[in-house]
Amino acid sequence: MKLKFLLFFYVVVRAISAELESERSLQTGNAYPKLSTFLQEILNRESLLQFTMTQKILKLTVDSKKKDEEISNLNQKIRELQTSQMEGKTKLLSHLEDFQTFSLTVNETLQIIQENQSAGYIKLMAVQNKSGMLINNLEDDVNGLEKEHTDFKKDLLQLQAKQSDGDNDVLVLKEKHLKLFNAVNETLTDIWQNLIEYDNQLRDRIARLPPDYAFYSQLSTSITNGYVVFNNCKTNEGSAYDEMTGIFTCKYSGTYAFSWTIANSGHRYTEAELLVNDEVIGSSGTDSRPSRDTADSSTGFVACNLGVGDKVRIRVNGTADGNYSTFSGWRLPFGNSSLYARAMSQLNKPSTLSRGYPFQSVINNGNHYDSNKGIYTCPEDGLYAFTLTIETSNGLALRVFLYRSGRGVLSVLPDAASGDYVDTSSTLRIFSLSKGDTISVYGDGVIEPLHSTFAVWRIGNTSSETPAFMGYITAQKSYSPLEYDKEVLDTSNSFNNNHFLAPKDGVYLFFWNMHANYRRLESFLQVNYQTVGRTIGDGRTADHDSSSNLVIVRLHKNDNVKVMIRGIDWAYNYYTMISGYFLFP
Repeated sequence: MKLKFLLFFYVVVRAISAELESERSLQTGNAYPKLSTFLQEILNRESLLQFTMTQKILKLTVDSKKKDEEISNLNQKIRELQTSQMEGKTKLLSHLEDFQTFSLTVNETLQIIQENQSAGYIKLMAVQNKSGMLINNLEDDVNGLEKEHTDFKKDLLQLQAKQSDGDNDVLVLKEKHLKLFNAVNETLTDIWQNLIEYDNQLRDRIARLPPDYAFYSQLSTSITNGYVVFNNCKTNEGSAYDEMTGIFTCKYSGTYAFSWTIANSGHRYTEAELLVNDEVIGSSGTDSRPSRDTADSSTGFVACNLGVGDKVRIRVNGTADGNYSTFSGWRLPFGNSSLYARAMSQLNKPSTLSRGYPFQSVINNGNHYDSNKGIYTCPEDGLYAFTLTIETSNGLALRVFLYRSGRGVLSVLPDAASGDYVDTSSTLRIFSLSKGDTISVYGDGVIEPLHSTFAVWRIGNTSSETPAFMGYITAQKSYSPLEYDKEVLDTSNSFNNNHFLAPKDGVYLFFWNMHANYRRLESFLQVNYQTVGRTIGDGRTADHDSSSNLVIVRLHKNDNVKVMIRGIDWAYNYYTMISGYFLFP
């Protein structure tokens, strides 16, 4: 409104000033009509200007509102401008009063002009001077307002520039954020792809890992001559054993170990053979013919390489008694060293303690057995299982040792002192060995062929993750559970003399040998008071007799395993032992 009034007053005064030039013609007598016409024209111009200025002001107002909406932080500047406008308004009010006074003066002057044109002319000149002063004042005010408007526009431009800079900063930040977002997405995509690839590789490895195979089955009733069907299957991990046919069928190529125990009675002799696709790989002999013997048993071991579809079974020539006769097998760890050596002819006493019996027929996975010297050299640190089956005849009782890096460990005592008959003794020993340690079999006499064997396989690393133990007795024992007072190995602190407490769930292997001296001896392996395996032996004729068996069973954590004997029986020292280890979860 201030600008409107100023422009209006400025136009009016300008028009009046311009017309004063024509006052000289007042003397002609027609000055008043001309002045009226002039004033009417001024009013018309003022109306037109007022309309135009109103439109411009309205446009400026709309633009101002848009600016107000876009830039909220201009409030402070606007308040300052409002203050300035109030000051201008005050000045305009003062000029308005002057204008009103001037209007009165103009009316008075016009009356005077009508009365006295000359005097009116003089007063009009004075009015002109005064109007010039007013015009100057108005120009100064307008210039001041224009300057304030210019300053305001500068401030506005600066604020817009700052806003633009801020927008640029925002754009830079957005660009950086976008780059970071894209980089993170690419990284996450790579990680995800790597995880997928690793998962696929892991799944592929798991798919290609050989499954775990292990079985243990008993013979329920006696059988004479022919293939033996061990029909009471207690364990069948991997379902590769058929208790209807007595055949183990290989489902995954690798190295497998097998153990069988054949018991007989009634003064008979039984020959047992382990067949792979009807080829004899191992054999054992059980002899209860001595006059005072009522029963006997023998255990054989074989480690061999099988292909998919190979079939393994037991055949006997003679009688195998039920309950005590068993058959078991398990897959050995992939890639581990293993050995199976068999005497194909009589083997004489080794020439020195630094040599062992040179078993001739050899399956030598890893080539760590020297068949000329009869020495096995450990390829790496870890737990190793050693099986030994020794047969003697012709009245010979023979102590046989496993020599560990030159130090003998008493192992088996087959006793055929009864004369023309034979006797077999077996053991399964577990040792924690270092790379380069040597193992050999040494005895003071001749061992018989075919049934005498030596086998080795690496179980795994020596740690609590692979529970393994071994112990034996140092004095005769006649009470149950049998207490093995000499502990040789216990990787998981789970063996407590008279029992083994399973440290974790999984499938375990247990072997125990009972040595009878001048008596019949029967034992039972129990899991939580349930019998899972038996041995039977009688040493009343030849003084000494060994009986053993092997059991594979799935245990739960804290299951209790122990060996029981009859109260009237005695177990002989040193050769009576037990060992066991964890096969797989």
